[in-house]
Amino acid sequence: MADRPHIVIGVCGSIAAFKIAVLHKYLRDHAEVTVAMTPSATQFVGPQTFLALTGNPVITSLWEPTHSKPKHIDLADELDLLLIAPATANILAKAAHGIADEPVSTLIMSSLPDEKPIVFAPAMNTRMWKNPATVENVKTLRERGYHFIAPESGDLACGWQGEGRLAEPQVIAKQVFALLGLDDVKVTG
Repeated sequence: MADRPHIVIGVCGSIAAFKIAVLHKYLRDHAEVTVAMTPSATQFVGPQTFLALTGNPVITSLWEPTHSKPKHIDLADELDLLLIAPATANILAKAAHGIADEPVSTLIMSSLPDEKPIVFAPAMNTRMWKNPATVENVKTLRERGYHFIAPESGDLACGWQGEGRLAEPQVIAKQVFALLGLDDVKVTG
């Protein structure tokens, strides 16, 4: 790991994607951050937002010929931790079943949880979170060595109240720093 760890954040299509811009505030002084986005994530937050915050190109396509190797391979080689946030039911299913068809799922498949931490911070409707398929996918991923930052209970964008809300940015940052061995980093609002 270099002086400043390299965190890659895979942003998925959820209204909670806006919280990732806030999360960056906690990470920026202690880590280099690069963002990859699913096509649906770009419908919630524009890639330009993350480019402005991180200063790094945002990966939104598998077909950007900017490097000698595919960018998802370069990033998998360079990262110290991969954070998928917000992690949707869709991305959990793709990861559990080895589907790689857009930048974030391909990045997950290009990274191995026994080499570097891969962390999912789920966000979805309560029924989706409790759906037997999602429960099974989470169980499978945990058994394979992936980490999870549990969703919180509260008001959901769909108008419901219940479990499925993305953990607060400070909570995510604390757990990310702990996985990187940076327990001494103070995360304050």
